[in-house]
Amino acid sequence: MISSSAPASLLSAHLRCIDGRSACVFRPAALKVSHRPNRHISRKRTVSPSCAVNKDEGQLTVQSSVAAFKRLQTRLLGGQNDSLASQDAPQDDSASNWRLVVGLCASVSLICSIDRASISVAIVPMAEQYGWSDSAKGAISSSFFAGYTITNLVGGYVATKYSSKIVLGAGVVLWSLFTIFTPTAADLGFMLIPLCISRGIMGAGEGVAFPAISNLFSNWVPVSSKSRSLGLAYSAGQIGNIVALGTSPLLINNFGWKSAFWVYGTLGLTWMLAWVPLVPDQPPNKTKALQGGSGNVEVSSKAEKGVESLSDVPWKRFLKSKALWGLIAVHCSFGVGPLVCLSWLPSYYSDEWGLDVQKSSFLSGLPWALSFALANLAGWSADTLINKKILSITNTRKLMQGIASMGPATCLTALALQPSGPDGGSLVVSAGLLTGTLAIGGFQAAGYGSNHQDLSPKYSGILFGLSNASASSAGAIAVFITGVLLDKTDSWSVIFGTVAVVYALGFAGFAALGSGELQNYDD
Repeated sequence: MISSSAPASLLSAHLRCIDGRSACVFRPAALKVSHRPNRHISRKRTVSPSCAVNKDEGQLTVQSSVAAFKRLQTRLLGGQNDSLASQDAPQDDSASNWRLVVGLCASVSLICSIDRASISVAIVPMAEQYGWSDSAKGAISSSFFAGYTITNLVGGYVATKYSSKIVLGAGVVLWSLFTIFTPTAADLGFMLIPLCISRGIMGAGEGVAFPAISNLFSNWVPVSSKSRSLGLAYSAGQIGNIVALGTSPLLINNFGWKSAFWVYGTLGLTWMLAWVPLVPDQPPNKTKALQGGSGNVEVSSKAEKGVESLSDVPWKRFLKSKALWGLIAVHCSFGVGPLVCLSWLPSYYSDEWGLDVQKSSFLSGLPWALSFALANLAGWSADTLINKKILSITNTRKLMQGIASMGPATCLTALALQPSGPDGGSLVVSAGLLTGTLAIGGFQAAGYGSNHQDLSPKYSGILFGLSNASASSAGAIAVFITGVLLDKTDSWSVIFGTVAVVYALGFAGFAALGSGELQNYDD
C-alpha cells in the first residue's frame, strides 16, 4: 500500500506494455520510456507508449499510458502534481457538472410553471369573491406577460454578457416574492391596478428564466445531448402545470385561495439554497470537447465568448435572418395556443360543463402529464435521428415541429365543430381533444424549442429572448382577447377554431423559412 504522502520518486511500481519480446517501462518520476529486451531476445525493439495488445494471447492493453499515469499519480498523492492532472480532469468534472445544471434548471422550470399556473385555478374563487368579469380575468392573466415580454429581451442579453447563473437566480427571487405578494395586491383593489402591477413584476422575474437556461445549456451541455436536455427542461414545466392544477384545489378548499400563492412562492426561495452553492458562476472547463454519453462530443467554442455591449449584438443580421423569422413565427403560435389553454381551461370546464374547481383542475392538468412524456420522447428521438445521421438537423426540427403544430390544430378544429356543453356535447370527447391538443404539442421541445441552439450557440440566449418575447406578446394579447370574445359571443367554438388556425400558420412559417444549420451572424 502506498501512502498518499509518499513522494513521486518513491513510486517504484512500473506500468509495463509487454508484447512477448520487449517491455516499455514508465518511471513515475521522470515519465520516460526505456526499453529492456527479454532474456530470450537478442535485439531491442522500439515500442509505442500506447500499446494495443490482444488480451486473449496473454497480453495487456494500455491506452494513453502517460495520461493514465498522471491521473493515477494525482489520486495517490492527494493533489500533488495538480498541474499535470488538470489537463485531463476537466472532461470528467464537466460531464458530471452539466448534468447537475440540467437537473437544477429542470427543477426551476417546474417551479416557474407552478407559480405561473396557480392563478388559472385560483382566479375562479377570486372572481367570485371580487365580482370580476371574463374581461377582468383576461386582463389579470395577460398582465403577467407584459413584464415577461420585457425581461425576455433584457434577460437574453444580460445572460449572455454576464453570469447566467446570477441572472436566473435573481429572476427566481423576484418572481417568488411577488407570488407571495399576490393576495395582498388583490385585496388592495383600486381597479385591479396593484394586482396587475404585481403580476407584471412577477412576469418580469420569470421572463429571464428560459433565456438564461438556454444560454447555460449552450455553454454546459454537449451537442449530442442538447435536444434531450432541453426536452427535459421544457417538459418539467408541464409537470409544474400538473402540480399547480392538482394541488391548488386542495390548498384552496382547505386553507383558502390565498394559501396557494403563499405556499408556491416559497418553492423558488428554497431552490436557491441548492443553486447558489452547487453551481459555479461560469462553466469551470471551457474545452471544445466534453465527455458526455459515449465518447467526446463537440461543444461550440463560439458559445464561450460573450458580448461586451448591445452594439456587439448583430441585430441587423438577426432581422435579415429567414431562419430566425421562421423560428419566431412558430414560437408565436405556441405563445397563443398553450397560454390560452392554460389560462382558460379551468374556466372552460367550470362555465361550459359546470364542474367544480377540483374536477376542472384535474381535467386541465391531465394534458400536461402526457405532454411531459411526449416532450422527452421527442428529445431522445431527435438526438437519435441527428446523431445517427438518419435526418439532417433541419429536417429533424421540421418533422418534430410538424407533429407539435398540426396535431393540436387538428384536435382544436374537431373540438370547434363539436357540440359544446352538457345539452348536446360530450365531456369525454371534449376533454380528449383538449388533452390531445396540449399533449402532442410537447413535440415542440425537439422542434423550435431546440432550434435556438442550432442557429447560434453564442447568441442562443438572445435569440430565445427575442422569440419568446414575441411569443409572450402574442400570448398576452390572445389571453386578453379571449376574455373579450367570451363576453361578446359566449362561444368557445370561436376560440378553439381561431387558435387552430394560429397553430397551422405558425408551422407554415417554420416549414418555409426554418433551418437547423448554424447561422454566421458575426460574419
